[in-house]
Amino acid sequence: MPELPEVEARRTAIEKAFKASRLTGFDLYKNGIVKHADSRVQKSISGETLRNVDRRGKYLILEFTGRLLFTLHFGLFGDMAIAPPEEQLPSVCARFVFSNRKCLFLLKWASLWFGRGVEELEKLGPDPLATPETFTLDYLSDALAKKKTNMKQFLMDQSVIAGIGAVYADEILFKSAILPTKPAKDLSSGDASRLYTTIIKTLKTAVEKTVASGSEDRPFLSLERRKTCPVCGKGIINTRLAGRRTLYCPSCQH
Repeated sequence: MPELPEVEARRTAIEKAFKASRLTGFDLYKNGIVKHADSRVQKSISGETLRNVDRRGKYLILEFTGRLLFTLHFGLFGDMAIAPPEEQLPSVCARFVFSNRKCLFLLKWASLWFGRGVEELEKLGPDPLATPETFTLDYLSDALAKKKTNMKQFLMDQSVIAGIGAVYADEILFKSAILPTKPAKDLSSGDASRLYTTIIKTLKTAVEKTVASGSEDRPFLSLERRKTCPVCGKGIINTRLAGRRTLYCPSCQH
């Protein structure tokens, strides 16, 4: 699943390719991907100019002139491509055509909301990078104290922190030296402070490397594709927690 760093890289790519360009048309090729459609927006958005591309967690919000917008979520396996309109791509579920003779292709699967009032956005917790004014150490400490769930579940809870999924939860916990099975409420003030710093640093670094490489392979992750810990050399535990694959070092994480 694309998580905050990958979605931010996609946001950057869309903004670079289409900002200040007019949307001249859009085509939907799969039933069910439109989750909400304001009829005024669907009828009026063609011909409007892309003003801004915003992100909240794993959602992208494309803002057009005329106060029109649509919201996009890539789901588990959704992808995108920027290419000329005549490009033949596999598994296209939607195509947005712009005046600069480029198209935004949505591949495999996506969810689209035309118009405002997307309930899913209202349920999100603060985004560590997009809304740093609300993602503070005090906020994180208070949230930890109220949760009995384990740390893997805590970091993946989009109502607590927007944007972190299973892969970056593992990375953050490894770099924070915190076990994914540890109850959130049991973290000390020192643990919380270290976790807070690590969340921001890890996500910022991942965004920078993903944007720079143009790839979402994540070769910079500490435990991915490894059998032994890069710090102590002991075997990495590969298990399932909160319904998702979980990697951790039982020696370095406590």
